[in-house]
Amino acid sequence: MQKITAITAQEKNKERVNLFVDGEFFAGVSLETVLKLRLKAGDSVDTEKLNEILAETEREKALQKAADYALKTLKTKRQVKDYLIKKGYSEEVVWQTVDKLKEYGYIDDKEYSKRFIESTSKTQGKRLIEYKLMMKGVRKEDIESAYETAETDDTENARILCEKYLRHKEKTKENVLKAYKYLIGKGFSYEQADYAIAPFKED
Repeated sequence: MQKITAITAQEKNKERVNLFVDGEFFAGVSLETVLKLRLKAGDSVDTEKLNEILAETEREKALQKAADYALKTLKTKRQVKDYLIKKGYSEEVVWQTVDKLKEYGYIDDKEYSKRFIESTSKTQGKRLIEYKLMMKGVRKEDIESAYETAETDDTENARILCEKYLRHKEKTKENVLKAYKYLIGKGFSYEQADYAIAPFKED
C-alpha cells in the first residue's frame, strides 16, 4: 500500500490541487475529484485507487478540452468525438465526455444542422447540404427535423442563384442548360432547377 502524503493547492488555479503519494508528486486533480473520491492526506491507497484517480483526472481533462472546443463554434457529436480521439483519449473516456456534453447542451446535432442549413441554403440545395451534414456525422432524421424548423426556401434560393449565374451571360439555350446543370451540381432538385430556369427558356 502507498500513502497520500500531501494535497496542496495549485498557485495558478485554486480549483485544482497537487496530489503527492509517498512524498512524490502524483497528479494534479480538481477539488471536485478530491471530494468525490474522499481523498485525504494520510490515506492509504492501493493500485486500484490510484488508477481510479488517474481515470477521473483523464475524464476531467477530456471534458474541459471538449467543452473549450465545442464552445468556440457549435460542433457535431462526431466532430467532438474525432477531436478527442486525436488528442489520445480512450474510447471509453471519449464517449463519456460526449454524453456529458450532450447532457449540458454543448452538443446538439439538430441545432447544428438548423444553423448550417440557414447559413448555406442560399447557395446550396438540400441534397448537397444533407450530404455535407452526414459527412459530419449527423443522422438523416436529425437533418430532416432541422429542415422542419429552419428558415429557408430552396425553390426561391434556386431562382435567385440562377438569376445571378445568368446575369451577365447571353440567355442562349447553351447558357440556360449550363445554369440548369449548375443548380443540380449545387444540390437543388430537378424540379427546383426547372422552376429557376423557366423564365429564361425560349418559347
